[in-house]
Amino acid sequence: ILDQFLAFIRDGRDEVVEEVDLTDLVREVVAPYNQNGEQVRMRLEPIQPFALRRVSMKRLLNNLIGNALHHAGSDVEVAAYVSGDSAAPYVVLSVMDRGTGIDPAELEGIFNPFTRGDRARGGKGTGLGLAIVRRIASMHGGNVELRNREGGGLEARVRLPLGLMLPRDAV
Repeated sequence: ILDQFLAFIRDGRDEVVEEVDLTDLVREVVAPYNQNGEQVRMRLEPIQPFALRRVSMKRLLNNLIGNALHHAGSDVEVAAYVSGDSAAPYVVLSVMDRGTGIDPAELEGIFNPFTRGDRARGGKGTGLGLAIVRRIASMHGGNVELRNREGGGLEARVRLPLGLMLPRDAV
């Protein structure tokens, strides 16, 4: 719980922005989960390196994967690919599970700090993980949305602009 509070307070704005290969970063984040007996599958398409805050993006991924594993067990998949048209391409980073999903009435409010979707998905937590994810996505010029999946489960979909160079002190 303390780690979540500290991550929420330290928002990453002072972190160095660097060109990052997102597929390598996803592999780096997923590897420890798979070594610890969880099964996180990856569906990664090639993505040109682009400007990110590496530690913040790892925190975003760890929060989403941790939530998915907590609520769905071992049926978790991470996907990353480029979408949009050539004038405005963006990266889609999705973490999908086959848990119980979230009541549609709670989908937007669940991003508020200290809000948990316990009524739909049960469990423990601080209610800061998704607020941190939203802040990191926004800090990178992107957004995050949650969608209940057909057949059950949840998809957390992060969209990040591709080719946008963030200044080192970007908001």
